[in-house]
Amino acid sequence: MRVLWLLPLTFIALAAILPISLATAEGWGPPSIESFGQEGENFLFIPGIGRIPLPPGSRALGPGRGGDESAPERRTPAAGPPPQPRNPEERRAEEIDRLYLRLEQAEDEREAKGVAAAIASRWSKSDSDTVDLLAARAAAADAAGAPALALRLIDYVIALSPEWAEGFALRAKMKAAQGDDSGAIADFETAATLEPKRFDAFAALGALKEKSGDKKGALAAYRKSLAISPQQESLRKIEERLHIEVDGRDI
Repeated sequence: MRVLWLLPLTFIALAAILPISLATAEGWGPPSIESFGQEGENFLFIPGIGRIPLPPGSRALGPGRGGDESAPERRTPAAGPPPQPRNPEERRAEEIDRLYLRLEQAEDEREAKGVAAAIASRWSKSDSDTVDLLAARAAAADAAGAPALALRLIDYVIALSPEWAEGFALRAKMKAAQGDDSGAIADFETAATLEPKRFDAFAALGALKEKSGDKKGALAAYRKSLAISPQQESLRKIEERLHIEVDGRDI
């Protein structure tokens, strides 16, 4: 009788165990697999089979962790060093190059005058506060009717900053105002050499050379100025007139 009483309990236990065992054996479900990684060893542990060594470089799963963690870990590439900031001289050069391009492509004279004024403002600034102060005082002395003092001050400016084109352009204007055309031509030519896009220096050279009778030289200077700043209507008319005088009318 006791044996008969235990039979129902045995059937209940077998009913609970058999589905899991059959599912595992016949491929209906995944076996219980655990993997471990320790120093010197990487292996999988499968109940009923034992430890299975993993290939070198593989990552073992820890108990209870799913997913394919044997794949190499993705890492975000390290950012390179930040670009070095450009120095002020490079920034000024890029800025004035953009202004020259705008001047060349200006649609009318009004736009060109605005761009030309912006370029002239850049020309008027040197790399030295002392030089800028002396140049401002020289211009003030010239405006106040003290040309000798103005020339002495601008001579100091050129001695302190011989690579600054604006210093030579300022002195050229002062010399031209005092009637020293040859001295003015020499200074304007130096300014145009230091700053090859000084369209104002080329225009002034054209006027001075035409005044001195060098019409061919004047025509060349006018054309250089117009190549840099095409929207100078009054200068273009002068160039057209001088072209006829020098080269004759086109047939």
